[in-house]
Amino acid sequence: MGKTPKIIVVILISLLVIMFFLGIYITIDEKIPDNAVVVVTLEDKHYHSIHFDYICVAGKTAKTMVLSDAKEKGFKQDPHCQGLNYFRGNTLFLYQYILSKLGMQYNSRWDNAGDWLW
Repeated sequence: MGKTPKIIVVILISLLVIMFFLGIYITIDEKIPDNAVVVVTLEDKHYHSIHFDYICVAGKTAKTMVLSDAKEKGFKQDPHCQGLNYFRGNTLFLYQYILSKLGMQYNSRWDNAGDWLW
C-alpha cells in the first residue's frame, strides 16, 4: 500500500471521528407540532397541554383545538404549563435528528398526527 491510500484512509477516519463528536455536541430541541391538540381557555386566551393541571382551567371555559388555530386566534402559552416544560419535546443529538428525518423512529412527546404520547 502506497502513501496516498494511507493518507486517504487517515483523513476519512479523522472526518468520521470529527463528525461523530459534532453529532453529539450539536443538539436540536423538538418543537411542538402545529397539528398538536391543545386546550384553550377563553377567559385568559391561553393554551394548555392536554395534560394540564386543574388550577389552569378551574372556573374557565375550556375548549380543544389544534395549536396552529390557537396561535392564529391569538392564544398564548400558559405560563404554568410552560414552566413545567409541557410544550418542550426531547433534545436530539444531531445524528438522531438526521436519522429521524430519514424515517427512523425515536421517543417523542407527539406522534405524526399531533397526538400527545405521554
